[in-house]
Amino acid sequence: EAAGSINLSDMKLQMESMPDVDIERSTFSFNPRYVELSQTTINVGNNDLTLDSRFENYLGFLLKGTTLKGTLNVSSNHINLNDFMGEESDEQPAESAEESAPEQEQTASTTGGIRVPDNIDFRAQVNMKQVLLDKMNFADIKGLLVIKDSKVDMQNLSLNTMGGSVVANGSYATPLGAPARLDAGFALNNIAFADAYRDLDMVQQLAPIFAGLTGDFSGSVKVNTLLDDELSPVLKSLNASGNLATKDLSLGSVGVINMVADIVKKPSLKDTRVKDLAIDFTIKDGRVNTKPFALKMGDYVINLSGSTGLDQTIDYRGTITLPASAGAVSKLGTVDMTIGGTFTSPKVGIDLESLAKQAAQQAAKSALSSLGEKLGVSGGANKAESADSTATAPATNAEKAANAIGKALDLFKKKK
Repeated sequence: EAAGSINLSDMKLQMESMPDVDIERSTFSFNPRYVELSQTTINVGNNDLTLDSRFENYLGFLLKGTTLKGTLNVSSNHINLNDFMGEESDEQPAESAEESAPEQEQTASTTGGIRVPDNIDFRAQVNMKQVLLDKMNFADIKGLLVIKDSKVDMQNLSLNTMGGSVVANGSYATPLGAPARLDAGFALNNIAFADAYRDLDMVQQLAPIFAGLTGDFSGSVKVNTLLDDELSPVLKSLNASGNLATKDLSLGSVGVINMVADIVKKPSLKDTRVKDLAIDFTIKDGRVNTKPFALKMGDYVINLSGSTGLDQTIDYRGTITLPASAGAVSKLGTVDMTIGGTFTSPKVGIDLESLAKQAAQQAAKSALSSLGEKLGVSGGANKAESADSTATAPATNAEKAANAIGKALDLFKKKK
């Protein structure tokens, strides 16, 4: 039997392979059943944590390695998770690197990152002002973390990042002997395109077009992926689905849009701002697939669907709806288009020669029909012709107009 309390202040610890630990203050109460840490503030290097917690079965945990159960209220002003990430040695001899590649790959995927112990069972309410991870900066993190069986479950974990806010629900798991995995859903609000491109390697690989977009987006994303040592998605394993919507998007720096503007000879389209755009997408086998969506560029409407890949290739097909301002060709309604090539060298295909021929045929047909009306040959086939299935098919309005023009010319010659 043992019970009591200990008050600590200004206690410093030095441990192998870790920054110095400075316990500013802590009230430590204990008995055989549990220990409590109240008003405990710990600094590890430049990182700080304040805990108000209770742990049960601590003797079994310390002496036999059985599960430590606890409830925690965790707050912090600054945590840099990069300080606690696994590090790989750069001193491996060059001659053995190729021979041990399979083993290296397994080691990198199973020993890096932040390992969650399998013998703790914690419920943690978190309130953190700033958390750094890789290139990302998170602020005002609040929510519940359930830490159990080598897994962290996030329950309504809210945070601010990339110019907007995110609410996360899902899990981060580190099963023994296997790579870390993220299986979670994220609600996104007012995330800046430029910040997402800067901070997320996944976006740089799968959607580099974000680099040329000005504005922000909202939506939701579900993600299931393995994670590497830096907790970034292993893109070949990534499966995701979601939707993005934006209400104020500038396309001025997007090469594909500028190419379309040049092809249709509308330079003003290069300065297009999109007010409403919604895209549903899935990510599988290293490709981002989008369902059909409409992009309004001035008076033009582009409907597209297709995919982009890890190899930077683009495979999109769609149509351009032509406005009245396009002149005679506007009567054609829509024109097929393709977008191929790569992000660094896109290729836009619009069959302008075919478009011109169709426009000429449409104009000629319209002119003949108009002249035919003036000559009194407008109208469809008579009822008798329609009823007789064996009768010769009636001439079209255009043909009637052409015949009428011929008769008028013959009559003119005779009069001369």
